[in-house]
Amino acid sequence: MQIQFTRRITWDQLPGELRARIESHLGSRVIRAQSQASGFSPGSADRLLTADGQRVFAKAVHPGLSAPATALHAREAAIAAKLPAALPVPQFLGRISWQGWEALVFAEGPGASPQLPWPAGQLERVLDTLAQLAHQAPVSLIELLPPLEEELREDVAGYARIMQDGWLPADPWVAQNLEELHGLAMDGIGALAGDQLVHSDLRSDNILLGDGGEVMLVDWPWASRGAAWYDALTVLVEARIFDPALDADAIAASHPILESAGADAVSAVLAGLAAYYVDAARRPEVPGLPTLRSYHAKQAAATVGWLKARLA
Repeated sequence: MQIQFTRRITWDQLPGELRARIESHLGSRVIRAQSQASGFSPGSADRLLTADGQRVFAKAVHPGLSAPATALHAREAAIAAKLPAALPVPQFLGRISWQGWEALVFAEGPGASPQLPWPAGQLERVLDTLAQLAHQAPVSLIELLPPLEEELREDVAGYARIMQDGWLPADPWVAQNLEELHGLAMDGIGALAGDQLVHSDLRSDNILLGDGGEVMLVDWPWASRGAAWYDALTVLVEARIFDPALDADAIAASHPILESAGADAVSAVLAGLAAYYVDAARRPEVPGLPTLRSYHAKQAAATVGWLKARLA
């Protein structure tokens, strides 16, 4: 199974004036561009090499391609400018706004995204990085971020919307237990609270692994203040998409990033994730993001399967 990403525009398809503004910002012309296929935005995402040897990553999008993605670029720029260099994040080099276009430029990160299915060693490296990140972010940054439990409160109410609409999920177990699952999801809101830096949208295409063991986390528009183990949970959900037999419970019970969460909290937050994914997967495609709903369906199946096994 593979993630079906949105087809992106390339560097060469950006307006010439926008490319010129990015090159002016870098102080050198681009001599090579390599488009990156991953992600759900139709905007550009390119590794660039400049004439003076700079290696950078640039991405750009316009509301005509996707209004939600354009808004996220602007939101990410504000957050990226505040992320300290000591964190495992790419150095932010600047934002270029022009005639509705939003372009962001970063220093190029090392390596490539994790393999799928996730190899055990790569999964452990990422979880180890998340455990370290939980203690690295400065309080001054965390205090500026929105609370994770408030950011996700509407999302985890997905089962309430499903019941209100009278829609029955295809999974018989979910359909028969909507009220109980909704109550469990609501119980999980409090477990999301915390004072740690949370990426909030972590999956393989937002992670880079270097040959020397480095791990870099990219794409931070949803950065929040909450329980850092939430990121680990979403990574394990993705790992189960590509390996349903993965013993995620054993990992959750033994790795430092998750072992302090508690079994009941993990189940409750999984119920909230399932509520969001099941509800999102049934909805119409988002304009400009044609593959997002199909990925939500994969996330729903993986999360429900894991939750069902835990509650059994």
